Amino acid sequence: MKNLILEHPLLKKRRKELQENIKKIEALGFNPHTFCAMPFVNIILEPDGSVGFCRHKGTDHRLGNLRDHTWKEIWNGEAVKKWRKEFLDSNPKTCTQEIKDIGCNLCPELAKLSPPSKEDYHVEMNRPLRLTANLNGQCNLQCQMCDVWQLPNGYYQEDNFWSPARSELFPFLKEIDLLSGEPLIQQDTFRLIDEVSELNPDCLWSITTNAHWSFNQKRKDYLNKISIKNLILSVDSLNPDVYAKIRKPGNLSVVLKTIEDLVHYDKERIETGLGSMNMNLNFLIQKDNWTEAAEVIHFCLKRNIHPFLTFCYTPSEYSLLDLSEEKRIEILHYYLNTLNWGELTLIKRITAPLIHSLPKMAKYEALTALEKKKIKYENTLNTF
Repeated sequence: MKNLILEHPLLKKRRKELQENIKKIEALGFNPHTFCAMPFVNIILEPDGSVGFCRHKGTDHRLGNLRDHTWKEIWNGEAVKKWRKEFLDSNPKTCTQEIKDIGCNLCPELAKLSPPSKEDYHVEMNRPLRLTANLNGQCNLQCQMCDVWQLPNGYYQEDNFWSPARSELFPFLKEIDLLSGEPLIQQDTFRLIDEVSELNPDCLWSITTNAHWSFNQKRKDYLNKISIKNLILSVDSLNPDVYAKIRKPGNLSVVLKTIEDLVHYDKERIETGLGSMNMNLNFLIQKDNWTEAAEVIHFCLKRNIHPFLTFCYTPSEYSLLDLSEEKRIEILHYYLNTLNWGELTLIKRITAPLIHSLPKMAKYEALTALEKKKIKYENTLNTF
């Protein structure tokens, strides 16, 4: 019997896109296990003026600061050229852990943005195709595993950002990614939508939000102005007490109400020709919430939201990797014994780092148990 989770249209579509992306990377002449397009296409501006290139590397992976250099100088600076060369040489030392544990280099959304020919990839690139605009640290929550809410506000002014961006950046972008602090409470977000929509109306937008706000007419009007590639909800618990602990001083009921409003609005967008927001829900597995994996998967799929469960590595005090070997094995056994194969396929980013953290024999036993679970599922398919 087929697993209902694996047969969900959202997940079937994502698996198809993943396979197409692998084929695309191979067609370019690169190895899918060692190549990523991210530093070739993306630039991240952080609230304090620091510049990065990949959201998965986090705010600690900074390759320059606008207080010292222009974005153009950082874009083709020695640090990022060295990083790009690693991918061109199939030797990604900088991203070894990310590729091994989460396979973020194979993201289908990244593939949609990537240049079509191998000749388009060089250690020096012309200009970014995507801007991750983390313009302010301003946030309405103070999440225990996040420090962005402590970063400054107001660094990006007319002279050092808005004026040069109108001619050097905004007209050429294919995508804008809004990530942190909380974009949909920041006035700079609404200004950015106004300015880019006028100069570059075909630009696609990805917005990551904690949804800890009301879906009022102003927010609706601004979302109506843009083509939304993804709306990504960051939640981290469906238990009110756990949610309030992780996302201080959060109120889960506010978030759940906003999610239902957004689900309704997404249907409205489709009906009126604006297109779906392709909603995802990011759920960061950590010490406080690891038992909620199956619950959040079903919560999402019921609402036609793609569940995206990720693993907390840092700060280490909140990571499952900070637990004893015995406890990590216990968690793996819990997942293997309580989740079906469809659910397990959606938490690979959780089980992989746990398994890789174990000694050789324990790792072998965990991998063997996982393989048996897969075979058992495949045998049920052959029965019907």
